[in-house]
Amino acid sequence: MLKNPLTVVIFIAVILLLFIAYFGGLWQNKEKIHAAELEMEKLRSMRDSLQTVVAYRDSLENLIGEQISTKKDEAQALRQEVNRLENERKEKQFTVRSLRKKEDLQNKFKETFPEVANSDWGVTEVFNEQYGVGIEYLLIPLWFNETFIIDHNNSKLYQAQKDKLLLVDSLNQFVIVLQDSVLVLEKLNRKAYENGYNTAYTKYEDLNEKYISELQKGKIDWTLQAAGFVGGGIIGVLIGRGTK
Repeated sequence: MLKNPLTVVIFIAVILLLFIAYFGGLWQNKEKIHAAELEMEKLRSMRDSLQTVVAYRDSLENLIGEQISTKKDEAQALRQEVNRLENERKEKQFTVRSLRKKEDLQNKFKETFPEVANSDWGVTEVFNEQYGVGIEYLLIPLWFNETFIIDHNNSKLYQAQKDKLLLVDSLNQFVIVLQDSVLVLEKLNRKAYENGYNTAYTKYEDLNEKYISELQKGKIDWTLQAAGFVGGGIIGVLIGRGTK
């Protein structure tokens, strides 16, 4: 039992100061808690916005990827069609060169150039005195030769265009491969960044919660409260003396 009034007063003063320090710590920490919660909320909002943007970008990339896949299939189908037409051209060329009868060749000529079918044309034999043989020649109107000249020029230019288009197609395929590689690398980089960001966010969120929890405990900052304790002790002594 404390019988000395001075001791009792000092004891009560210390208890009061402990309560004041505890609740004072709580009060002082309110602003820190609010600031920490506000910062966490701001970071959470930024994270949500980033996830929304990433989700939209992923959906857009998936849509573009589907379109690219469709266009690739269409391009491949067209390449196959080009190959089919080339094989058909070779087959027809071989068929023409395989003709042996004069009538078959004449019919093929009329089929190929229907515009000359109703004109005066035919086949005649010219004797070659040097070799002593007769060679058959085609007789057609002079100006019909325009068709042969034009077709020949077109054939050369079409072949040149075909070669250039095949080269462009090869370059496009190479560019597509490079773009796919860049897209894969970009996805990997973004995924690595996203994983790193989420990991950092989770750790920060956990640390923030622990920080707020510590602040909510209202721990006494003895460094800040030391002056109050000393002052309280002096006041207690003065009160004790005054009660004598």
